[in-house]
Amino acid sequence: MKLFYSPFHTFVHKVLVTAHECGHWDDLDRVATFPFKNLLGEDQGDAYSIAAINPLGKVPTLALDSGQVIFGSQAVCEYFDATSKARRMYPEAGPKRWDAITRLAMSDTIFETTVQMVAEQWQEPKQWNMVLFESVWPKFIRALDKLEQDAARGWDEFDVGQAAMLHAISYLGFRAEFYEAKDPIHPNFKWRDGRPALSDWYDEAIQRPSVQSHFEKDFTDDGSAARCQQAVQDVLARQKEHAS
Repeated sequence: MKLFYSPFHTFVHKVLVTAHECGHWDDLDRVATFPFKNLLGEDQGDAYSIAAINPLGKVPTLALDSGQVIFGSQAVCEYFDATSKARRMYPEAGPKRWDAITRLAMSDTIFETTVQMVAEQWQEPKQWNMVLFESVWPKFIRALDKLEQDAARGWDEFDVGQAAMLHAISYLGFRAEFYEAKDPIHPNFKWRDGRPALSDWYDEAIQRPSVQSHFEKDFTDDGSAARCQQAVQDVLARQKEHAS
């Protein structure tokens, strides 16, 4: 399987965590893509395009050996879980599952909105959409406080909701590294402040082998645009084979 993704390991990738937990780590051919380069005005942005296999051109995108393409992190995680060779990340239908997928949805919203904030601050300050910052921060605070309450109660097992929490919190925590300007609403925000249970949970969870497999480890594979485009062509060729 080919997993097209952004190889920044300074935050936790929930898709990589889920793949590892479900026993698929060694099944993955990880392909580096850099879709944000277009936002930064770098010419090579188009060279990393995966639009030929994903019309949205977004990552993560998973291409199966059959050529079938699955995109959207939640869809990719569900595929890994449904085909798990190890443990399951989605609880069985019932209260625990609804809790897990609700935390998954909430954490993904935190992550996606943080990405929007980061992209906004790649522009000149006078061009910033202040409505974005003013609208999202109250939601962030409420969501993190809810996760603090959940962490204080604890969970029986590590689930997909916690993988998503790691993804969102780690990205929110290091977002300042993506731009030089200070956040206009919370320039020195620290998610740990006033959230001891969530902090303790995070420090323990990042020690899991599924997190340590990539978190804060340099990407050492071929990250060239040529490698990305060859992988795209490989997927298209596989699709043609299975269509004939």
